Amino acid sequence: MNGGMAMKFFCAVLLCGFMGKCHANDGWSSELSHATGGALLAGAITRIYDDSENRAWIGFAVSSAGIVLSESYQISQGAKRSSSYLDMASHIAGAALGAWWMDKYGLTPVIGRHSVGLVMRRQF
Repeated sequence: MNGGMAMKFFCAVLLCGFMGKCHANDGWSSELSHATGGALLAGAITRIYDDSENRAWIGFAVSSAGIVLSESYQISQGAKRSSSYLDMASHIAGAALGAWWMDKYGLTPVIGRHSVGLVMRRQF
């Protein structure tokens, strides 16, 4: 792993580490906060992997895997299953939106084998 990739991996792990420190209930504000957290985390991870053609999938998958692992641990410790499933669903929906938005609107397009583009320059 080269230096740049190692730093990106470290940042992604660090972001996932902060995810487990949140506590919530089953209200609208709680689920909105889970969706917002999922969107921000997926968007940040998508930004970290901005040079990959699959950056949105990476951001979505890492964010979703993080919440599934976190909530599964909470269930194993005696948390209410329905609350944990609701938290997972909210976070995953937010992660999908955050990764998609960052890929489409927050970052420049990735030029791959199946891409065609046009660049225009004009001095003023």
